This record gives sequence, C-alpha cells and structure tokens, in this order.
Amino acid sequence: MRNKLTKISRIFFVVILAFLSMLIIFHRPKTETNILKAIFSNNEKVIVDLSTKFSAKINVIVESDSAETAETTAKNYYGQIDQTKMKTSDADIKGIIENYERHHYGLLSTKSEKLLREKNYEQIEHNALELLYNPIMQPIGSIDDDPFLLLTDYVMSLSTTHDISNFTPIQLNDKYYSLIMLNVDGDTALSPSIMNEEVKRLVILQKELSTKDVKIYLTGTPVHSYYASTKSAGEINLICILSSLFIIGLIYFYFRSLKPLLPIAVTIGAGIWAGFLVTSLIFPTVHILTFVFSTTLIGICVDYTLHFFVSHEKDTSCDEVIKEIFKSLSVSLLTTASAFIVMLFSNFILLKQIAVFTVTGLATVYLFVILFYPLFCTNIYNPAHIKHFSIPEKFTKPILIAAGIIIAVGLFRIHFDDNIKNMYVPPKHLLNAEKLQSELIKSNEMMSIFVIEGKNLQELLEKEESITYELSKNNVEFQSLSKYLPSLKRQKSVQNLKKELYLKRLNDYAVFLPSDKRREVIDEALTPYPLNYNIKFEALKNNFLINENTSIVAAFGYEGGEINGSRVINFQKDISSQIKKCRIICLSLLLPIFAILYLLLAKIYNFKSAGKIVLPSILAGGVSLGLLGIFNQPVNLFHIIAVFLIIGFGLDYSVFRFGGAKKSADAVLISCLTSVFSFTLLALTGFKLISSLGIILATGLLFSYIFSLVCIKDR
Repeated sequence: MRNKLTKISRIFFVVILAFLSMLIIFHRPKTETNILKAIFSNNEKVIVDLSTKFSAKINVIVESDSAETAETTAKNYYGQIDQTKMKTSDADIKGIIENYERHHYGLLSTKSEKLLREKNYEQIEHNALELLYNPIMQPIGSIDDDPFLLLTDYVMSLSTTHDISNFTPIQLNDKYYSLIMLNVDGDTALSPSIMNEEVKRLVILQKELSTKDVKIYLTGTPVHSYYASTKSAGEINLICILSSLFIIGLIYFYFRSLKPLLPIAVTIGAGIWAGFLVTSLIFPTVHILTFVFSTTLIGICVDYTLHFFVSHEKDTSCDEVIKEIFKSLSVSLLTTASAFIVMLFSNFILLKQIAVFTVTGLATVYLFVILFYPLFCTNIYNPAHIKHFSIPEKFTKPILIAAGIIIAVGLFRIHFDDNIKNMYVPPKHLLNAEKLQSELIKSNEMMSIFVIEGKNLQELLEKEESITYELSKNNVEFQSLSKYLPSLKRQKSVQNLKKELYLKRLNDYAVFLPSDKRREVIDEALTPYPLNYNIKFEALKNNFLINENTSIVAAFGYEGGEINGSRVINFQKDISSQIKKCRIICLSLLLPIFAILYLLLAKIYNFKSAGKIVLPSILAGGVSLGLLGIFNQPVNLFHIIAVFLIIGFGLDYSVFRFGGAKKSADAVLISCLTSVFSFTLLALTGFKLISSLGIILATGLLFSYIFSLVCIKDR
C-alpha cells in the first residue's frame, strides 16, 4: 500500500510540474527590474510611472576649449545615434512660435497679466520700450501687430533658470560645454536588455569622438544601470564560478566522489523552476529582487539533499534513510514555510513574491528528495570519515553573554537609512559627470511634481493654471503644459484684458503707427481667435501628460503641500517614506514570525526544545544587526529582508541538529560552509546593495551555525 501511494505521488508530482510548465507557454512570464516596483503597491503606481518617465533620460555633455568645437562635436554625436529610440527633448520651437504669432491676443505672461489687472498701464508701456531697445532679445512677431511686445514678453517668461538649449555652448571655468538632452522612447526604456544595448552604442560613440581636445560625458539613470549591470554581471559570473568550484571541492573532499553533484543540481533547479512558475502565474511580473532573495534561500535545499547523502551508508537502504530524516525534513519545511507565509499578509509586493517563490521552491525540493532520491541515489554513499565539530560546554555561557552584549550595544547604536540613493555608489567618472551636469543646468534645487486629474485637456489646463498661479505668487519656478498652451478660459480672460489696454492706451502709446493700423489692431483684439491644441505641441504634451486624464506640473524648490486638492509628489521624500514604511512592516513581522515558530515547534516537541531551536535564529539576526550598529553602518530595508533569510537558514541548522539524525552535523556544516563562502564573495562586489546583503548574510549564517552548536548539543 505504501509503495503504491509513493508511485501515485511521484506521478502526481511530475504531472503538476509539467502542467505548470505548459501554462508558461500561454502565460509568458515577465521580469521587472525597476526597484521602485518592488516597494510600491499598485495604489502608488503614479509615483513609479513618473519616476520611470523622468529617469528615462540620457544627457551627453561635450567639453572643449572652443565653443565651436563643442557645438560641432555635439551635433556630430547626435547625428550618429538612433533617433528612433532616443531624441532631443527640444520641441518644434519654430512651429510653436508661428502658432503664437497667429494667436497672440490670448497669450500673456503672469507678470503682465497682473499689471493689466491692476491697470498699471504705465509699467506695461515701460516694459515694452525696454524690450524694444533690448540688444539681445529681438522682438517676436511684428511690432505693427503687437505694439506693446506682449508676445515677446510671454515667450521670454516661458524659460526658467533650469532650462537649457540643446547644442548651445555654455561657458564654465574657462571651458565650453554643449549638451544633448535625450528622451528615451517608451518601448526602449521598458526593456532593460534593449536599453543596455543602446547605452552601449552611446559609450562606444563616446570613445570614438573623444580626442585630446574634446571630452564627452554621459549621465542619466540608464547610463548608471548599464555600468552597474555590466560590472555586476562580470562579478556575479566570477562568484558563481568560484562558488561552484568551492562546492565541487567540498563535496569531493567529504564524499571522495562527485556523484552527489548531479542530483543536488537537479533538485535545486527543480525548486527554483517551480518557485518561478508559481510566482509568475500568481503575479503579473516577477521582480528581479525576488530571484535574488528567493534563490538565495533555496540554498536551504542543499541541506535537504546533503542530509540524505550523509545519512546514506553502504549498509543502509534509501528507504531507511528517508525514514530516519523524514521528521527533520518535514519540521524544517513546516517551520520555514510558516515563517514565510506570514509575509503574505504584508502590504509589500516584494515580500509576497519572496514568500510564494520560497515556499513553493522548498516544498518542491522536499518532495523531490522524499519521492525520487530512493530511485536515483542508491549508489551514493557516505564514507563517514569526518569527525563531528562541537563547541565545548565551558564556552557556552561566554558566547551567549558576548552575543547579548553585541545585541544590546549594537541595537542601541543602530540607525536607519531609507534614502534609496545611498544604496548605490556610482563609479567615480559617472559621479564627476553628474556633478558637472548639476553645475551646468543648476539643478541642485529639489523638484516637486503636482499630479492633476481631469476629464479632458481643457479641464487639465484650467486646473494646472490654478496651481501655477499660486506658485507664481510665491516666486516658485515651474514648468507645465498650460505654461505653453493656456486654457481657452484663460485665453478669453487675457484677451479681455488686452482689449481694455488697446482701447484705453493704444492711440496715445503707438503714435508710430498710422491711425488706420491702430484701428485694425484694436479690431483684431476684439475678434476671438483662440490658440488650441495642434500637432506642434505634441512633444510638449508627451512631456507633461501621463495619460489623457492626468497631467503634471514640475515645481522647483517647492517644499509645501497640496494646492487646490492636487497631490504633490517629491520623489526623494516619497520614495524614502515608502522604503521606511516597508522597513517598518518587515520589522513588525519578525515578532509574530518568531511567536508562530515557537508555538509550532512547542506543539511538535515541547516548550523547552522549541526555545532551543528558535533561539539561534533570534541571536543570529540580532547579532548581525547589532554589528552594523557597533560599526556605525546604517541599516536599510534590504538588511531587514536579509534577516528573514537568516531566520530560514538558522531554523534549518537548528531543526536538523536537534533531530539528531545520523551525521546531521556533517550536512549542516557543509551547507553552512558553502553558503558563507558564497555570501562572503558577494560582499566583495562593487554594487553597494549587493555587497551589503552579502555581508549581513555571511555574518548571519555563520552565527546561526555557531549558535546552533551552542544551544543544541550533539545527541
């Protein structure tokens, strides 16, 4: 009966895995690399979309001693890039100004509008004369049609100190700089592989056009992503090679054979594949960080396989081995899965994905070992030549006291850093390029974004104008679509103000015009001829509209709150706030997780034994964070998530040691050595986020093993 049930279970396992694999054909899995989508829920989608919109920009800076050389090189560079995938952010200014000239009666700067409402016509006339005799700014349009040069004043008001023209040389510190500001096409920006290929071409072109007289710099999020991913890929490949060699060497040293490697690889591969299948079927996309954390935890699966092999001796059948380790395997799966199932109740998409991926992967490996190892691993034996390692009783109290001191002092000194920028340290050449760009475009001020919603374009423009009016009163610079394309309502109001000006002052002021021309100007001012949206404004519309019903206003240096009910977003503050929120969620889950684990283990064993099993994980997590506090290293969200992995590994070590199965200590030691070695290598990578994870995981797993030796003595 038992053999029949086992056969049915094997068939059922294979059918389920094959069925899930077939579903992938119809449900193509998508991988997400945007780190913000790991921490923001769908309710906060607008922040993610806006961040993606603003980060999909690349800036090229050409430096030279000659203004002409800088501009010529910049234009040459731009001429050689693929402009179907990225192009300059300049709108068709010439076409827009032609529209302005035809519809100028409805256009007025905020400053002039205020003067007209106050009926300060003398100042209007004074400003017009200043513009007329301005040697730098030539009048826009015909002075015959616009005697007060209100259109020229309007066009001048469109620019801010944050604006800069493409290709136009800028002088700074005895050098000339020509900038190319590139907007990346949406489809290109959403594909990391395509984006990296395009940036790679820009880097190659940068090297080709750089000479002793010309330096070219690249800045922007896609450029940082390219260098970070390229460097990380090389480092990760090296780590994989070194880790694989270490595991191969360790397996051979212990078993005097390489036979266990294939079943270990197949088992872990099945776990990762099953975890990916289920996660991709439940969630629309699987975040890359889910792979980082979850596949790391699949390392626990090495314990499952090693416990089988170290317990399998020549005179022991596979069924007897499974029977001997069954309880330890089952308790390990149950406790680890319980710890991660709790994460499903968090409002944090990354934790939910990690929970699904990990629980599915562990369950798959567990079933694979129980069901299939007796079939395929009958000839892999343990030579049993290693003496068990243990910690003498006299060191138990000193170790626990030292751990308590580290936790108390470290947690007292601990401080958190929720700034996402501090999780990444750019290469020196990119850091210098970013500093140069900030100096050139004077972008040190913080930018806030107002999100406006409306039924149609005109309603959006009117709501924007109510916000920009308040910003103007506080002398806050801004950019918006309504600044370039006023609402029809505002144009009508402006035209009425101009009518009054022309009727009262035109004849006295514009004496340089024939009387019949003055009458013609007044008549035209009385005729409604509003400026409406047309194709010339398409580039501006793409810059400021998220969709047909949502637009944005960018305010520079604004630190206030909502205006007229429109939400304001400050990327740095809001992202840091969300990271802090996620960190607090993770911290709040730790206590209930440990409580559930303790009660579960107490039910399986007893309260005293449950304490012995859970204590190593608590101590390891506390010491890992405590050491960061002692060495004054800031703790971030990903350090806290790493504690969940430490819990998983620590429980694994403790459960197997407490189970007292034959040679279990050997399996735990081998698993610990392989994991600590891999994470120590990870700590040496150049990407700060990955290296910080490697440090805390290597430290946490080492202490998990040490505390399991202290709290659980060999039976």
